[in-house]
Amino acid sequence: MYFHIVVAVLCWVLAILIPSLSDSYMVTLMVLGFIALLFFLRELLRHVNKNFLDQVEEAENSDIHTVSSFQGTFVTISDEESPFSDEFTYIIFRNGSVEVPLFCRNLRIIQKAARATSELIIYYKDHILVNVEELDD
Repeated sequence: MYFHIVVAVLCWVLAILIPSLSDSYMVTLMVLGFIALLFFLRELLRHVNKNFLDQVEEAENSDIHTVSSFQGTFVTISDEESPFSDEFTYIIFRNGSVEVPLFCRNLRIIQKAARATSELIIYYKDHILVNVEELDD
């Protein structure tokens, strides 16, 4: 991954610092550096997604007593596109006057939250929705 950023910087430095290069070589090096930067950004996004999936696996496998929780209500499922994998749904809950956005990929939990008619106890870890339980009145 870091190879691409090194190549990009090297191409740009060579294009700028060597005055004897013709214009076509200079433009070629600049374009090559830009392409290498795009490859770096693609690999960086893959790396971030992999780390996020690892966090999700850890959160989903953790004991419910070890995760954070709050009492609140379901607001909406956001239509915004997730910066992560398409398998995640962006859900918003309200904790008093504060809206809390969480990510979830478990369809059963999403449906359970959306169908809730009363307040919920929302269990989460690192912005990942782990479980919801409806409070009995």
